[in-house]
Amino acid sequence: MQIRRLDPAEKPQDAAAVCSAFRQWRQDYLPGLPAYGETRLRHWCMSGFQEEALVFGAFTDEHAAEAEGFATHGFQPTKNLDLAWSSIYVPAGKRDTGAETALFEHLVQQNVELGRKRLTCDPPRPATPLPFEHLYGGRVTDTAVMSTLDLSAIDRAQYEAWAEPSAKNAEYTLVGWVGHCPDELAESFCRAMDAMADQPLGTFEYEFPKYGVDRLRFGEGVMQKLGIRRYTQAALDPEGNVAGFNTLAGYPDEPELMEIWDTGVPKEHRGHGLGLRLKAAASLWVLEDRPSTRLVSTFNNDENQWMLAVNRTMGYRPMVDWPGYEFAIAD
Repeated sequence: MQIRRLDPAEKPQDAAAVCSAFRQWRQDYLPGLPAYGETRLRHWCMSGFQEEALVFGAFTDEHAAEAEGFATHGFQPTKNLDLAWSSIYVPAGKRDTGAETALFEHLVQQNVELGRKRLTCDPPRPATPLPFEHLYGGRVTDTAVMSTLDLSAIDRAQYEAWAEPSAKNAEYTLVGWVGHCPDELAESFCRAMDAMADQPLGTFEYEFPKYGVDRLRFGEGVMQKLGIRRYTQAALDPEGNVAGFNTLAGYPDEPELMEIWDTGVPKEHRGHGLGLRLKAAASLWVLEDRPSTRLVSTFNNDENQWMLAVNRTMGYRPMVDWPGYEFAIAD
């Protein structure tokens, strides 16, 4: 198996080399979702704000134009200096080719060269067991639950009731924006984003980078470049600061699917039912503004019982678990 460094985010020929494997991987392991588009592929292979991403494809030989599968390898230059994370995309029909192990061993070598002692990998449950799990001593540190909501089946009247102010949260005002966060809300929105740093992570050790306006604007620039439509529904406290939010996003070539990317309520504003109110209002907004949307997907750590309870109340149903594996990398 030959491993090649690729750049699907910027080079169309590299995107073409892995696109078939990416789409087949989705079909094999996430059969309840609409087809993934090339925009998602490019996005998942991009470097982020103060985060580097490397992409490697596994090919049968030097003449092969299409990869058997591919992997991403991410790390932060200034945070979590012992850690790198990876995702491996090999379709079910290619698992016996050795592509998964070849890609993982290449990632291990990348970790060694970077001086990183930990490497994570997060396959959906049907893709386990990993062929290299026991050989490299992998352990599960946490599990994320992927859930989906069928928007065509929701009770709109109930959602409208949830989106209305209640006795517990009547002092909060809802506002929303698509794409660019208003300048006057940017700093308090970043502080609210930091509220996600105390989410359950099992035994996984990770230091969340702080949000700042520069990081916020960087992300907005990426969304604009890729044509991703991102909806943020926020709750403002009486002083006009963001006290909670729910963000959904949709790729331009996946008209039936939206995803919840972030939901956060700072500690001082919890216990007022803002999560349910914000999510219900955001769902109704998407139904009006993007009527092609059929499904909404979201991820929650299986220990985050509060958010899972909100989602189950709203009609989200579990689809697949994503265990997080961690491997100790020796020099």
